[in-house]
Amino acid sequence: MPKVIKKKAARKKTVQEDEVKSVAFQAVETLKQKQKHAIIAVSAIIGIVIIYVAFSLYSSSMTKKAYALEQEAYSHYYSEPTDETAPVEDKWKKAVDLFKESFDLKATPTAAFYLGNSYFNLNDYDNAIKEYSSFIDRFSSETAILPLVYQKLASSLFKTGQNEKALETLGKLAKIEKGIFRDSALVLEARHYETTGAKDKALEKYREVLADFPASPWGAEANSKITADEKAKAPKDAAPVKAEPSDAKAEKPAAEPK
Repeated sequence: MPKVIKKKAARKKTVQEDEVKSVAFQAVETLKQKQKHAIIAVSAIIGIVIIYVAFSLYSSSMTKKAYALEQEAYSHYYSEPTDETAPVEDKWKKAVDLFKESFDLKATPTAAFYLGNSYFNLNDYDNAIKEYSSFIDRFSSETAILPLVYQKLASSLFKTGQNEKALETLGKLAKIEKGIFRDSALVLEARHYETTGAKDKALEKYREVLADFPASPWGAEANSKITADEKAKAPKDAAPVKAEPSDAKAEKPAAEPK
């Protein structure tokens, strides 16, 4: 009787199917994991975009509010008093509050400059110096306003008796933009020397203005100071000599004999 050969193909097929199923399951799990990571990554990106948009909208809102406050501050700064009994200092104080609030929301060079000016107008020179110095540190690239800041800072320093620092500040002003503001620095120096009684030094600075900046807007002031000094030093014209009284009869020629 022939020996029966057992077929093992079915088992092999089962094993193959199990292997295929296992591989397929792993692929699905891998895909799921990749999808999960992809979803997390996409979610993170979306979150970042949402935060950026929200921040942009917030910044835009703050910018608009800061702008509105700055404009209101200008209206007080340049306003004419409507109530004659109200102290003029009130408008400067209101301007200070508004410029500060605006600057805290959105730091702008104009708000910083006018905040310093408001303190200056209140004779609060210490705070004015603080704001002008902060401007120079923070907005040194604002060349359109920077020369004015140096002038106001120097004036504030002179007001507080810090003369050496003031002159040093004017020296920095004279170097801005290749020296185009040097005439302003010279005039402010001259005025300072005049107030301290150093007349010769003052005149020296005025002469520099006329010599180096013939078209300077400060030329008229410099020329008037020099002219006044020259007139004061010029010798006074000698008073006309008054003729001595004479005898009219002696001066009259004798009549010719008839």
